Amino acid sequence: MQIFLATEKGVYELIPTGGAHRICCPDLEIVDVTPFEGHLYVCSPRLGLFEVGGGRLKRLASTPCWRLVRLGDSLVASMDGPMLVDALSGTKVAEFPEDAERLGWRFLKGPAHITDLARFKDLYVASVEEGSLLAGGDLRRLRPTRFWGDLHALLPDRERLYISTSTGIYYTSDLERFNMGRGPTGYTHAVVRCGGYLATHEMSTRPLWVSVDGVMWRNLPIDLPRPEYGTTNLACAGSKAIYAVRQVYVIDIARLMVEKLASGLPLVLRVSVL
Repeated sequence: MQIFLATEKGVYELIPTGGAHRICCPDLEIVDVTPFEGHLYVCSPRLGLFEVGGGRLKRLASTPCWRLVRLGDSLVASMDGPMLVDALSGTKVAEFPEDAERLGWRFLKGPAHITDLARFKDLYVASVEEGSLLAGGDLRRLRPTRFWGDLHALLPDRERLYISTSTGIYYTSDLERFNMGRGPTGYTHAVVRCGGYLATHEMSTRPLWVSVDGVMWRNLPIDLPRPEYGTTNLACAGSKAIYAVRQVYVIDIARLMVEKLASGLPLVLRVSVL
């Protein structure tokens, strides 16, 4: 298991015994990082998609990059457009500018982009910030569903799809009917499974919410650094949560026990456990 921290000043890897060391790109703002087939791939919202190898950066695409997702044997990057790209070659997989213009997808800092991709039952699904939830039999045939919002993260879990949004966590079992979980009603930017719990974080000094059934959520009585807009500060290592802003904490949800593993980091934009 490796735990990577995509930060405003490069990529760090968490050391299991405590601390973190930078492994890449001190001059780049990185919003996502994924190892794939012996190489490290990183997404920069300013300078694009890069492959890291031998201490060198190889730019694969210069369009602003927002997300990296493994789908089967492929690694797909989400870029401005909205556009999906094969991360290994930099070749275009699909793009949706006509849908973006027709439906009014928007993003305050530039063109709309896809924030997450997942496989749900027999379909691919994608979330847009701010825009539609998309679904289709393959990535080239993604079409808007009736669900719209400021959409940040997706989690297919058992028979449901969970959607992290700026107004809380929603769920659906059929992509037709969407319900809001009874819990956070503000800005969430993650939804993950940690053992027997679903978890998310809200913009608060007590940011963590958990649920057993995905419907009823409870706020954990744990004070932690407040997340910022656009940051995905939560991931899971087995049954434990990893939470990072400028410090890194491991949290035993069942026992409400917290251990600090690292501090003094640049702002963490995404935590990835791989």
